[in-house]
Amino acid sequence: MVGAEHEGARVLTGWRTTCELWWGNQSQLMGAAMKERPILFSSEMVRAILDGRKTQTRRVVNPQSLLDNKTRVTACYECPYGAPGGHLWVRETWRAVELDNGNDGILYKADNHFKSIENSQAAADLWCDAYADRKYGNKWRPSIFMPRWASRIALAVTDVRVERLQEISEEDAIAEGLQKEVISVGYQNDSVTLRARPKFVYLWDKINSDRGYSFESNPWVWVISFKVV
Repeated sequence: MVGAEHEGARVLTGWRTTCELWWGNQSQLMGAAMKERPILFSSEMVRAILDGRKTQTRRVVNPQSLLDNKTRVTACYECPYGAPGGHLWVRETWRAVELDNGNDGILYKADNHFKSIENSQAAADLWCDAYADRKYGNKWRPSIFMPRWASRIALAVTDVRVERLQEISEEDAIAEGLQKEVISVGYQNDSVTLRARPKFVYLWDKINSDRGYSFESNPWVWVISFKVV
């Protein structure tokens, strides 16, 4: 009986700790929703956002250790991309350029779109620093180095959840901005199977496999839904 009582106390303590963490996180959600945070996207995904095809993204929960269920993930971690009601600003590949007519601005690699800088001394100073730092507009700058003032896309977070990567559905893959591709063709070409999920798996592994988070390893991920604002 003593052993059973001790085990029961241990389990109760564990649940209490989890609940305290969960309630503690709830008090942080209001603050998380008010913050504006950066998020990186590849040029392909930027085009999908601009086309209105991408409304969802998956990011690895870090660290993965000691995670065994959704309750524990939710209790122990605050999503680094905020909570519903929060805002994100997109970082993408870019460079500061000067047009032949003397107009200064930012060029975006995803769609070759040009955006003029604001007509102010502060904006001009920031642009000059970026222009000189990258060999006077001749080289693209990686998305990680995009400052807030150069960003053109703002997103509103509409939902955040946690799941295993392999739980992604065909509908989710489409919401990730991927288009259906031919997977198989029936005998005598009488039917065609189109799916978007295999393309997601391919792109995910291309980016994350070497980091130890392959699709096969099935890591925990944050699933962030958003809309352009």
